[in-house]
Amino acid sequence: MVDLLSEAVGGRVVACNDEFFAEAQNLLKLADPVWKPDEYTDRGKWMDGWETRRRREPGHDWCTLALGLPGLVQQVVVDTSHFTGNYPEEFSLEGCGVGSDDRLDDAFWVELMPRTGLSGDTVARFDLKSGGRITHVRLNIFPDGGVARLRLEGVPVPDIGGVCPDTGMVDLVSLGSGGEARDASDAHYSPPSNMLRPTDPRGMWDGWETKRRRGPGNDWVVFKLGMAGVISEAIVDTRHFKGNAPGWVTIGVSDDGGVWTDVISRVAIEADTVNEIPLPREAHAAWVKLDIHPDGGVARFRVLGRPDDESAASKRLQYLNSLLGQSATSFFHTACSSTRWVSSMLASRPFGSVSEVLEAAEVAFLDLEEADWLEAFAGHPRIGGRGDAMASREQAGTSDADSSVLAALREVNEAYEEKFGFTYIVYATGKSAEEMLDIARSRIENERHTEIDIGAREQQKISATRLRRMLCVSEA
Repeated sequence: MVDLLSEAVGGRVVACNDEFFAEAQNLLKLADPVWKPDEYTDRGKWMDGWETRRRREPGHDWCTLALGLPGLVQQVVVDTSHFTGNYPEEFSLEGCGVGSDDRLDDAFWVELMPRTGLSGDTVARFDLKSGGRITHVRLNIFPDGGVARLRLEGVPVPDIGGVCPDTGMVDLVSLGSGGEARDASDAHYSPPSNMLRPTDPRGMWDGWETKRRRGPGNDWVVFKLGMAGVISEAIVDTRHFKGNAPGWVTIGVSDDGGVWTDVISRVAIEADTVNEIPLPREAHAAWVKLDIHPDGGVARFRVLGRPDDESAASKRLQYLNSLLGQSATSFFHTACSSTRWVSSMLASRPFGSVSEVLEAAEVAFLDLEEADWLEAFAGHPRIGGRGDAMASREQAGTSDADSSVLAALREVNEAYEEKFGFTYIVYATGKSAEEMLDIARSRIENERHTEIDIGAREQQKISATRLRRMLCVSEA
C-alpha cells in the first residue's frame, strides 16, 4: 500500500477550525514525530503535530485535508506520539471524492471511521473497507487536543489525466497509476520507491541513494509499470545529487520481468539535472530496469509513453467503479443528461469491462420516454454555439467555419427550436459545419415525433462515443 496523504505525495491541509498550538500541516510530515523537551513557542509547548487549544464550549475540532494521491483508503494510522496529557479522547474520519477544493461545500461525505477511542503516545492502526475513491478527508477529534501524524494507506486511483491525456504522454511508472519499485541492488541510504513520488525532490534524502561501490559491477532497480505500454522517453532526475550522481545509466525493458532488452545503453547523465533521455526507437514494456553506473543517487525516475488500450481501460474502469456520490453522477451525466438514464447506469455498477458499460447504456436507453429524451437533448449546446470541452471537441468542424455558415446555423437552430420545442441534436464528431447545416435544413421538414426518434438515435451514438472517450478506448 501507499500513503496517499503524506507531504511526499502532495497531500495538503485545506482548512481546519483551530491550530493554536501546532500547525495541521505537521500531520502530513513524512518523518516520524520528534520530542524536544525544552522547546517552547510564544503560545506554549512546541509539539510536532497538530494541536488545538483547550475547548471551553460544546463541539469538537476538525481538519480537512486533500490527498496527494486520490484512491481507495484501506488503512488509517493515527499517531499520537509524544501527546500524553493533551491527546483527543476519540476521533472519526470522513471522506469524499469531489476532486477539487471548490466543490467541498457541496460534498457528500461518507464515514470512513466511526467515532473511535484513542490513547496517548501511541501509533494506532485501523483497517477499513474502502468507501470508494477518496480525494479529501475530514479528521474530527473529540473534543480537542493533538495528533502527531495521520496516514492513509491504500491504492491510488488516477484520474483521466494520468491515464490518457488528449495530447502528449503519461508516466507509465507513476506511483499514482500503480508503478512499483520491485527489486534493487542496494538501498543503503534511501529506498528506490522514493523515485516514483509525484512531487519535486526536496533533497538527497528524498530520492534513492546507494552506498559507494568498491568492487566491480553497478547498482540497479527493477520497476513494475503501473500501465504496460509503448515507451518513448525516460527521465532520470538527479536534482540535489551533485558529487554523488551516477556517471551513466542503462535502461532495459521487459514484458514479463524475466527477459530484458536494453533500449538505452550506458548513456552519460549530468548531476543535479533533470536528464531527458529519448529512446532511439519506441519500445513496448510492462517492466523497466534502471542501471546506474557505478553507483550514486537518483531523485526521480519517469517513463513516458502511451499505455496499452487494455491497461488504460482497466484503470478507467477502476476509476468509474470507485466514484462516490455526485462524482459518479457527474461522470454519467457527461455522457447523457437524462436523469433516468444516469440512475440506471449508476445502478449497473460495478462494470467488469468496457463492453459491459456500453451494453448497459443501450439497455438504459430502452426505458426512456419522451420527457427523458427531451431532458437529454437539453444537455447539449446549440450546434455552432459555446459548450463544454467535450461538446467543443465534438463540434470541432464549426471552429473554423465561415461566418456566413455560422450565421446560417444560428438561424436554423432558432427555427428548429421554434418548431419542435427542443434543441437540434446531431452526431457532430467528424462532420463539417456545412454538413451539419444541411442535415438541419433537411430535418426541419420532419414531424415532431420523427425528430424525437432521430434525436434519440443521435443521442445514443453521442453517448457511446463519449463513454469510449472517457474510458480511454479507441473509437469503434
